Amino acid sequence: MLIVETILKPDQFGGIGLFSAALLPKGSLIWIHNPIVDIAVTPEQYEALAPTFQALLDKHAYPRDYKANDGVVEYNADNARFMNHSSQPNTYQDDHCRILTARDVQPGEELTCNYLFFDPTCDLSWNKEPSVNVDAPTG
Repeated sequence: MLIVETILKPDQFGGIGLFSAALLPKGSLIWIHNPIVDIAVTPEQYEALAPTFQALLDKHAYPRDYKANDGVVEYNADNARFMNHSSQPNTYQDDHCRILTARDVQPGEELTCNYLFFDPTCDLSWNKEPSVNVDAPTG
């Protein structure tokens, strides 16, 4: 569940992104797990859902615990589901399943996370983010 004020608006790639409404200093706590808002869906529950809601989960849910490989997905019922992927995110998840800022985040800046942290098998072929080549010469 998001615990900071955010704004939804178009991102740089033509989708919707989650943006900070205020200055968030490095280390700011922005998300904590709340089972009322962050809903676990079992494979059996998923199968019983209408196709329209299955499609919503397919787009916005992620494995609750990819290491358990139990098929349970988690759906954020608040605007956290609009946090986009970045290979250089400005947030991170700590050992207590909380999300914090990795650096100062300015008002109006998009909040991002690395999807591969939650799901190493995540298909990022849709991602239009420019790849970062650390071996590329500078200047």
